[in-house]
Amino acid sequence: MAQITEEFQMWPWQYWAEQRPTEIAIALGDADAGAVTWNWIEVTANIETYAQRLVAQGVKRDQLVAVVAPNSIDVLWLLLAIVRVGARYVGLNPKLPSKALNNQLMALGSDHIWCPDMDVAELLPGSTLSLTPEITSERIIPVMWQEHRPVSLTLTSGSIGAPKAVVHHPQSHLASASGLLKQMTFTANDSWLLSLPLFHISGLAIVWRWLYRGARIILVEPALQQQALQWVSHASLVPTQLQRFLDSEYSRHHQLQQVLLGGATIPVSLTKAAEQAGIECWSGYGMTEMASTITAKRANSSTGVGMVLPNRELILRDGEIWVRGKVLCLGYYRNRTIFSLLGCDDDDSWFATKDLGEWHDDELFIRGRADNMFISGGENVQPEDIELVLLQHAAVNHVIVLPVDDHDFGARPVAILATAQPLDSYLIGQLVIYMSQNVVPHKRPIRYLPLPECFAKDVKVSRSDLAKWLASQA
Repeated sequence: MAQITEEFQMWPWQYWAEQRPTEIAIALGDADAGAVTWNWIEVTANIETYAQRLVAQGVKRDQLVAVVAPNSIDVLWLLLAIVRVGARYVGLNPKLPSKALNNQLMALGSDHIWCPDMDVAELLPGSTLSLTPEITSERIIPVMWQEHRPVSLTLTSGSIGAPKAVVHHPQSHLASASGLLKQMTFTANDSWLLSLPLFHISGLAIVWRWLYRGARIILVEPALQQQALQWVSHASLVPTQLQRFLDSEYSRHHQLQQVLLGGATIPVSLTKAAEQAGIECWSGYGMTEMASTITAKRANSSTGVGMVLPNRELILRDGEIWVRGKVLCLGYYRNRTIFSLLGCDDDDSWFATKDLGEWHDDELFIRGRADNMFISGGENVQPEDIELVLLQHAAVNHVIVLPVDDHDFGARPVAILATAQPLDSYLIGQLVIYMSQNVVPHKRPIRYLPLPECFAKDVKVSRSDLAKWLASQA
């Protein structure tokens, strides 16, 4: 096989159609059990078909196409076809309320929208796309492969303030894939489950790892994801997804080899249980602006996030993490313009993440967000410090700590948790005792609340949205 590099000289799917023409590239389920599949030649042909459908409806180079739908094979074809015609893809969360979705579309100024399961009459601007338009004749699509052409917009999670639209080109996506796969083993014969949404950078990263390696990507209905983890080799999961799999009958017999965990602080007990089941767990630190993962390591008892991956650089300035490298995005998109994150001189080539970190024994430790800190009784409190302690408790699967106003202290912490057993008075009592033994008084939560179901399935829980929910409970 030809040497794999980040610098493809043609569309990646065309490259693999030459190198691995009859190898399965996409499967809608277990390929060994008769699932619908496409080889690389068929993938290339399908992308051209979808690209013709887009061109027939007026999609042009550099236009923005918004896709508002959960993961499906159609969304994957659309993503690749949008790139093929030289347009730009942006995925939006279909679970958003109509008003919030409309606000995002208005802010983006999208030229075209594909939104199959919703009434799009009021979703403006943008013409509504169809996947089955009448095509009277095929047109030549003159767009050639260019690694520096903007191809995707991804909204940040909006954990603080309004989300930003982050623009990436193929180079940053492929450099991200290359660096991670120098650490994780992912061969052309392996399969990665598309387990995270394509409106999130972690979902897009799965697609670009697949394209980089020329391997196999697996799509299933959401209800079948737990089952699918039996017969894929790789998956990107949030901790709750992995915990549910380990608790299910499907974990008794599986082929899952490696899991990349993210989206939340990861309990050591979870990764130990996975290792006992024969699953290698990887943890790390990443962000949308850096095309997903920045640092990574095999998960262990340390709460650190590992070392910096190739194609990335990271330094600390006064405790704040600054990054740069081939994976850094082109900038933020607003008013139909891409605005660079960086200044004009060389000193501004670093991007300030607003995350706080420390180095210990050549490993990076994340200490939280600079803008998450609050003051309680005159003391600085970093919510992430409290979360790390709570996650060491066997009953806690996920936790977010938020401040609430307090007349005497200014603010006090409240813990919102997903737990392995009901969060009843007994468990709350145990947590109160546990925290009294492990943290100073001003870091002890004054309330323990269950994580609302509407947040439980999110890839990354928005602190700002959760804070609004918490304010409504007062």
